Amino acid sequence: MMTPRAWILRIAESKSNYWMTYVMDVGLMVFFLAWDVVHFSVALTSVAVLFVTGAATWTLSEYLFHRWLYHLGFEMARAGHEKHHQNPKSYLAVPWFFSPILFVPPQQLIAGWFGVHGASAFFAGWFAGWFAGLITYSYLHHCLHHYNLKFAWYRHLQSQHRLHHAFPETNYGVTTRY
Repeated sequence: MMTPRAWILRIAESKSNYWMTYVMDVGLMVFFLAWDVVHFSVALTSVAVLFVTGAATWTLSEYLFHRWLYHLGFEMARAGHEKHHQNPKSYLAVPWFFSPILFVPPQQLIAGWFGVHGASAFFAGWFAGWFAGLITYSYLHHCLHHYNLKFAWYRHLQSQHRLHHAFPETNYGVTTRY
């Protein structure tokens, strides 16, 4: 019988899980945007501001997750990230079902249970922008390992990220050099 840890790592290492995380993250981004606009009739300008705020906060989240969770955090996150360092071209991702489990219940609890519509719109708009940042980061990280594009900014990011793989205690950002 497979242990829960082995089962999660097996899912995380599958190519179908890798691509399914993109589908799930885009789906969640659309869900959170639609929730604001359709369910609460939030003005598009408000949604846009919240979306941009969420996307802008992704960079800080990226750094914090990478440095403190993947390099110093709990054992399973570290183990998965170490596998990525050992084989940077592998298709390794957090299991696709983690994001909806972590993000939908808090938003639904605030919106449905407590009926705090303004707070729900804030979280839904912010979550949508945050997921846009996550999707951009994920695809950029994928490109850094799989493609050699000729853009100067891309080459610079790629060199910074290669430094991180050579010296894991440096350059924790993927979309930044910090």
